[in-house]
Amino acid sequence: KRNDVMKVHDPSHLFRSKLVLNIKEADEPSTIRWHDLSDRFWDRFLKMCVTTYAWACVMFLVAIIIRQCSHKSAKFAAYAIAFFNTAFPEFAKILVNYESHPSEGRLQTSMYVKIAAFRWINTAIIVTMITPFTSTLSSGSDNILDGVCEIFLAEIVTSNCIKLFDPMGFIKRHYLAPRAGSQEEMNSYMRGEEWHLAERYSSMTKILFLTLWYCSIYPAGFFLCAVTLFINYFAERFSLMRSWRPAPRLGSHISTFSRRYFFTMAISAMAVASSYTWAGFPYDNLCENTNADGNADDDTLQDYIGSWNVISIDDSRSVSVTVSQGDPSYRFCQQSLWYYGKGMNFPAIPYWQTEGDEWMTEEQEHLTSFYGWTSFALLLVVCLWILRRAVQTMIYRSHYAPCGEDQGISFSNVAAISSYVPEVKSDVFPYPLVAVDTDDVDEELYEWKDPEKPYSYYDLTRDANEILKEKLLPEKEVKSLFSRIKHWPPNQDEYVSGQEVDLEEQYLESKLC
Repeated sequence: KRNDVMKVHDPSHLFRSKLVLNIKEADEPSTIRWHDLSDRFWDRFLKMCVTTYAWACVMFLVAIIIRQCSHKSAKFAAYAIAFFNTAFPEFAKILVNYESHPSEGRLQTSMYVKIAAFRWINTAIIVTMITPFTSTLSSGSDNILDGVCEIFLAEIVTSNCIKLFDPMGFIKRHYLAPRAGSQEEMNSYMRGEEWHLAERYSSMTKILFLTLWYCSIYPAGFFLCAVTLFINYFAERFSLMRSWRPAPRLGSHISTFSRRYFFTMAISAMAVASSYTWAGFPYDNLCENTNADGNADDDTLQDYIGSWNVISIDDSRSVSVTVSQGDPSYRFCQQSLWYYGKGMNFPAIPYWQTEGDEWMTEEQEHLTSFYGWTSFALLLVVCLWILRRAVQTMIYRSHYAPCGEDQGISFSNVAAISSYVPEVKSDVFPYPLVAVDTDDVDEELYEWKDPEKPYSYYDLTRDANEILKEKLLPEKEVKSLFSRIKHWPPNQDEYVSGQEVDLEEQYLESKLC
């Protein structure tokens, strides 16, 4: 219910004594995307549709390429999957930079959705689709289990080698930086590689999703998952401390989104995939020919009694086979419920078996029925829960619950806090450009500091003054084209500089609730 004044305990908190304000915690100043704040909702929605369509086209193209690679060998396909998992984030950055987001947290969330969905499909689902059904448990290069193991090994080798060796960073620091034409250009090469929290989260969820998707037929994947995440942790910790540049304070957008939706969807996908996996045993698409008494059908076998020399399709090998009276004979019967008859059958239960072509044993039917209906119930609950949260977000305003207590710390006493100063990031300059008059801003309110140049060097209002000077525009009129920010410092008797560190620690402790 909107404007429910009865839920406000203190009437003095009402706006104009009768209105309930919609309060939410503000994003960190360094995460604000100032140039996107004025965009309308439908403009943002249209851009999101365009980038989603581009993502789908790239996903379809990558699926075709991996299918062609799988015809060579499972190892070749595994390294192709690892390469696309590493390369796609660069394309995702182009997509999200085209989109409009008011904060870096929401931009990172959009990037996380695109990268995680791509890696989930590319790493696990495509492998299931392109692998022949009868190769699921068979030995050889087309075995899906060997392919999954190769994917784990490729993820350990390729991504971590790129992080540790940092080839682009090495080239920038040791080749381009010494040959830079200015100090600013050299500093830009020495800043370190830009990294995104969305990419790191999607890398972790990709490994977990691959493990959960194949856990029913490949339980060793849990061990490989633990080893992969262990190695990734130390490789990324090294990169974070030695080669990556500092990232904005994004807050909890991505972690909350991942915990609520992606991990929930991964567990649902595990239940559904496992139900189809157990239903497909023994993965040979063969049913025994039997008569009405349940014995072997000798009439079908009569034409094959004797000794035969069976040659493979590519003439690479031959096998001598002897068929005797009483030997069982088999016929083709489709055992994959992923695609059974005219389409996919859900849930994966024995009901979908064609009469006369039943391949499940009695124990398998009991297990499949339990697994299939459980996965159906779990998926239904998850979908309803996601729908409920979506409806609540769109129709009802969220309820704000205060966290912690007022510590009595003034803003000016905490050195770690910065203000909302409009800034524009540029690849040419090592620090962001300031889109306000820096004369009105206290230097303590910035989140960064150039040790060599003053803040006025990055002041865009001064550049605009020089450019528009030819049009005889007064300085006051030029400054009116930019945002305004004012700062009123506290009185000296209210500011105790010696308590900055202690107050900062108290502030950080108050945030941990």
